[in-house]
Order: sequence, then structure tokens, then C-alpha cells
Amino acid sequence: MSRLLPSQRIATLALLLAACPGGSADTDGASESAGQSTGGIDSFPTSETTGATGDASTGEPAPTTSGDDASAGSSTGDFVCLADDIVADVKIPRVMLVLDKSGSMVSKGTGFWDADGDDADGDGFVDGDPNMTPATPEVTRWSSLYSVVDFIVTGFEPRMDFGAVLFPSTKATKGYDVGACPVNAAPEVPVGTDQSATILATIPGASDTSLLGGTPAAAGIMTAVDALPRDLQLTPENDLRYIVLVTDGAANCRSDAADNKQRFEEYDIQLPANVSAALADGIPTFVVGIDIQDQDSPVIADGNPDATNTFLKLNEVAELGGQARPGPEKFYNASNQLELQAALEAISEAITSCTFELNVDLDEYTYVKQLQVETDKDPQTEPNSDPLVYGKSEVKDCASESGWHFTDDTRKFIELCGDACTAYKSTGQVDITFDCNAP
Repeated sequence: MSRLLPSQRIATLALLLAACPGGSADTDGASESAGQSTGGIDSFPTSETTGATGDASTGEPAPTTSGDDASAGSSTGDFVCLADDIVADVKIPRVMLVLDKSGSMVSKGTGFWDADGDDADGDGFVDGDPNMTPATPEVTRWSSLYSVVDFIVTGFEPRMDFGAVLFPSTKATKGYDVGACPVNAAPEVPVGTDQSATILATIPGASDTSLLGGTPAAAGIMTAVDALPRDLQLTPENDLRYIVLVTDGAANCRSDAADNKQRFEEYDIQLPANVSAALADGIPTFVVGIDIQDQDSPVIADGNPDATNTFLKLNEVAELGGQARPGPEKFYNASNQLELQAALEAISEAITSCTFELNVDLDEYTYVKQLQVETDKDPQTEPNSDPLVYGKSEVKDCASESGWHFTDDTRKFIELCGDACTAYKSTGQVDITFDCNAP
């Protein structure tokens, strides 16, 4: 699926599809800014820009006449330059958020955390402050998750379609029985265009402390998979489907439990199986843990799987989902709200596509004259914050060079490469100018 992103929205694609100006100088190659982005847990990391790699092929057809370039919409004989009619639609992924709504997300004690990370030692005062300034009050994990979901679905909505599944559903009870484990067969919000407001209005509000139930994550994944069928009008590589699983504990509520002890005190091995099956169907799963500790749980009747290391279990799920992080921590593990936002930003950036489909077939006389990508650097505080500007030359190797290229000989799809793709994923803003040579 693809759509043109509205230029007036935050973090959107701005396409300046210019008319064919005659007699103006082409910009060949690229002009990029070098330097490091500022740190900060709540901001997207961006790679250092290094400039376009040389030895690139040109995307411009050879002129067939020594006269002036044709003007857009004008004709020379039977030739009409259509550069001003070209629009580029970014590929739109379908993303299902599978959100943990269990009672532990709001329970007294473990359900609260230091949202802004100013009181890591939990003494009630800002860490390292000799004046002993009181730390900001703790908030529920659900409050943080709601705020981050708001940030993500609002900011990234122009670049992807969202839906939401809750596990358990809002019908869950607090009893030590199957009533704590319901998951709806259909998502609370189906994946679709402009669903951010619906998602925020449908899931429990940030201040809701009445959340109840266990952790039926496996059933949540199944609901998500069933709601993300293959789009048979697209090739598999163009049918972009993802699951983002966010949880604060080990999965339980297994559907085949013989009794309540097995239902709640044993880890549900169906979760990794379901995530693996989703990947086999072409749906990767990103895994986000909320303050997960690398330790075994106690063997007590507390409604949580016994003798289970949730850290290792989520590592396994992340690997089976095809989106494991490098290093010993394979999933995104957040210890406060800032880290949770950073994790979901990074995932949304990874999901953002850098491929654009043109609405018309380019004739042999039409070519990309210039492509400009905005960066996320602050011109007030960071040097070299100018946009990345690339000329008419395509890169030869998108995996190792920065710039753009047509993905195949049809010249139907433009892909951003290297630093151009990294910058676009962060800002969502690119300008493409087309031009043509008269026959």
C-alpha cells in the first residue's frame, strides 16, 4: 500500500514536483552535512552524514536536441513534458500495536515507575542534587505507555497505518480464573488510515487505574496476525506488515490450561510459537519490554509464571520475530517513560519505508533533476544542519552509498539510500524535482 503524505502534517513528506524549468543549471552529486546528532534518550539517533559516493550512473536520458529544455505541460511537436504531473507515494506499512493491559501495569508498587528517570535510587529526591529537590512523582506504567502511543501514532501516522490489540481485553476480571484472560477475536482498532484518534479514544486513558487481568500475549499476537492478511494485489516484498508487542511480564493465560495453576503459574509457550508463525507468514514482530529484570521469578501462587526469567523469554521472542537487537539484550527494554518513547521511536523509524512509487510511467525524456532530504539537526545548536541535496546521478550500490536510485529498469520506484534514507526516516521530509529533455 502507498499514499501521498500531506505536506502540512508534522513529520510528513513534502514533494516539490517542479515544472520543467529551461536553461537552469542541474545539480549533480550531493551536498551533505557532517557531524554528530545530539544525544538524548527521547530523540531519534541519526547517522553521521558523509556525502554521496562518486562513480554513480546518471538517471538523465541523453538529450536528443541541442535546443532548450521543454517546459512542463508545453509541447514540441507531439512531445509534452509531464514533470509537473508526477507525484511520489511512499510505501505505507501496516502496523499492529499489541499492548499489555494487564493489572500489573497499574498495580500498587510494581505498576508505578520513575517516568523521567530523575530518581533512579528511589529515595524521593532528584539524583545528585545537593539541594535534595523532590523528584517528580511516579506514574503508572500504563500512563507512560498511553503517552508514548499517543506520541507515536500521532507523529508517524502519515508514514504508516496503525491498529491496536489489547491483551487482555477490557472485559477482563481480577479473578484467579479464565475471566482474567479474554482477548477479542478482532482488534480493538483495525489497521487503517488516520486511526490515531480512534486508538487513543478506544484504549484505556492515561489516568485509568482500573486495568485488570493476566498476560495473554499469545492470544494477542494471534488476533494481530488474523487482522493482517496478505494483500494479494502486492508482491510480498511490497506488502509491509509488522507487529509491535509491548509487555511488562511473562506470558500466561495459556488457552489449553488444565487448571488455574497451569493457566497463571506456567509460562505460555504458545507466545514464541505464534510469533515464529507470524514471521513465516511475512509479519516480523518487534518486542518491547517494560522494566524487565534478568532474573528468575519466585515459585509462589501470585498469578505470574513460576521460576521464569522473563528477560530470556523476551529475548527468544525477539529472535523468533525476526527483529532481534544486537548484543545480549535482544528486545527493547525500557526502565522509564523516556526509554519507552525512544524504543518505540526507533522501531517506527525502522518500519518507515524509504521507497516511493511514481504515479506515472516515466518516458525516456523525463528524469529526476534533484532530490533534497531534510535532516533533524537543530541549526541553532548543531553545525552542518543543511538539507542533504542529491543531483540527477543514481547511486550504483544502495547498500553502501548515499543518495537515491530507481529500484529497477521500469523507473517506477525511487529508493533513498544511506544517509538520505536515515534522514528521511527521522524527519519524513523529502523534496523531489523532475525535469525533461525535449526530443
